[in-house]
Amino acid sequence: MQLRQLQHLVALADQGSFGRAAQAVHLSQPALSRSIENLEENLQARLVDRAYGSVRFTQAGELVLARARELLADAQQIARDVLQLEGLAIGSLAVGFGPFAAGTLGRAALSLMVQRHPQLQMRMEVADTATLCERLHRRELDLFVADTRDLTKQQPGLKLARLPNLPVSFFVRTKHPLLKLKTRPVPLEKLMAHPVAGPRLPAEVALQFDRVAPRGDRGVFNVSCDDAGTLRHLALTADAVILAPVAPVAGHDTDTLVPLPVAGLERMQTHYSLVTLAARTPSPAAAAYTRLVTELMDPLGHAGGR
Repeated sequence: MQLRQLQHLVALADQGSFGRAAQAVHLSQPALSRSIENLEENLQARLVDRAYGSVRFTQAGELVLARARELLADAQQIARDVLQLEGLAIGSLAVGFGPFAAGTLGRAALSLMVQRHPQLQMRMEVADTATLCERLHRRELDLFVADTRDLTKQQPGLKLARLPNLPVSFFVRTKHPLLKLKTRPVPLEKLMAHPVAGPRLPAEVALQFDRVAPRGDRGVFNVSCDDAGTLRHLALTADAVILAPVAPVAGHDTDTLVPLPVAGLERMQTHYSLVTLAARTPSPAAAAYTRLVTELMDPLGHAGGR
């Protein structure tokens, strides 16, 4: 049984004769008759009584006709839904961000998606890279953006698309005591006289900081926090020095803070990738979000730092 045959049956009911129904569906009358006969053969039931010179449906025909109208209406709705999905009038999107990426990129991307596609169902999560990988594999996320230095080995089932690097800096409040020092860049031991806070770092980056720490009683960082808003609060209220990327867009958590160059740590960079499942076809919403993230990260179309 095919939808086309059901369309012919409905046309027959609507038009009242085989001749008019054939014209309505752009078939010859014999071709329409064969289509109805094939449908009857498939269902093993007489649907139309042809003995009266006009179209009269049997009891089975009335049953099939009612269901045919429902099925054809559902098929039309499917086509409309796909068009709406492609246009992002409906659909859903679940995205993840690492702590750094959330504050510098995630909020801006979420805001733009909501502005451009106000009917889209969206969810954003912030977590470390390992947790984001687990959720992506469980299909709880469509994609995520995070530092992928801990994913240097080829990850089974994952597709990594590197994004342009962003500079990373230490930040302090505008009247922080370290800004009064005449020495630039600030010596690391002077920095560590204050609380130094940042998110959990990739293993490779954490080792680099451990190697340059001038004190044996503590590492460079003595406060670990993955929430960018909390890090900013520490910088503003506790004279903490925080580590954060220099965001490519306005409205991030370091807007009211001042970059602080530190000796030996002036050329730090992010290593963001956009991560998806290799075998999963991206939804229209995921494809649109990927384009938006790429635009935000690299508005001029440069591919620096790959």
